[in-house]
Amino acid sequence: MKHERLIAILDCLLNEGKKTAAELSARFEVSERTVYRDIDSLCVAGVPVCAEAGTGGGYSIDPAYRVDRSFLTRDELRDLTGLLSGFSDTLKDDRLARSLGKLSSLGGGRPGAVGPPPPIMAAPSPWGAPEPDPSAVLSVRRAITERRLVSFAYRDAAGEASERRVEPFTLALLGPAWYLHGYCLARDDWRLFKLSRMTSVRILADHYDPEARLPAPALGSGWDEEFAAIRLAAEPRAALALLEAVPEAVAEDAPDGGTVLSFEYPAGSWLVRFLLGFGPGVRVLEPDSLRAALREAALGIADANCQ
Repeated sequence: MKHERLIAILDCLLNEGKKTAAELSARFEVSERTVYRDIDSLCVAGVPVCAEAGTGGGYSIDPAYRVDRSFLTRDELRDLTGLLSGFSDTLKDDRLARSLGKLSSLGGGRPGAVGPPPPIMAAPSPWGAPEPDPSAVLSVRRAITERRLVSFAYRDAAGEASERRVEPFTLALLGPAWYLHGYCLARDDWRLFKLSRMTSVRILADHYDPEARLPAPALGSGWDEEFAAIRLAAEPRAALALLEAVPEAVAEDAPDGGTVLSFEYPAGSWLVRFLLGFGPGVRVLEPDSLRAALREAALGIADANCQ
């Protein structure tokens, strides 16, 4: 804990400049006496901490001091910083924020800081899937670190509710949504759970052995929902949008100049909503049940807006 705090204090002074003992005490929730000891430890480690007394004084790092960054180039650090920043903002995760701070202290820069923006950035679309509950993210992250089971209430794509006990392995961003990839004891198999559908997340006392579940399957498998085989006829503009949304779809030229797309997609009422978003340029070829559901939904929308 002290080691992490020392790195965090170093990061704070490198990136934010001068801080008083009182400010560092409040920032890291320790006593000022502890701050004094931490500053002494940094000095013993060779960090040139400058102390200024009186009004406007405080602790700072000698401007000439640089943390060794020979392992990564400045451009590589900026790439990593840009990628991490979007995830840190979305997940509200202190551990990611600390990682971002360490990279920035090595010369990677920070979004919003003075200077050019990073050349690569990643952030979920603000109009995509809902962001996960930060408290759920923190619980899952802690459980992964401590190798402990988590339990939660879950509602699948069909609206079915269930209680799950899971060995958590990975938090993954797949498309616009965040998922938990882990071993579900209720299904006795690997599963992907959408974080926005998880509620009442609790860390259990039970530990698990991750080695016993290896090798873990690829993240593209283990969806906790059924998939339907879809075939669509799409006009050129709609076909382009569909291929962007479902890049794994197999496309074939149709005699009328359009495109026939074949792919698998999670079944459920939201599949109809997904297809409605592409407008009249899409026609369902298979399955018949999906074509009927799409027609019923479209007529319902038309009726509701003609009253």
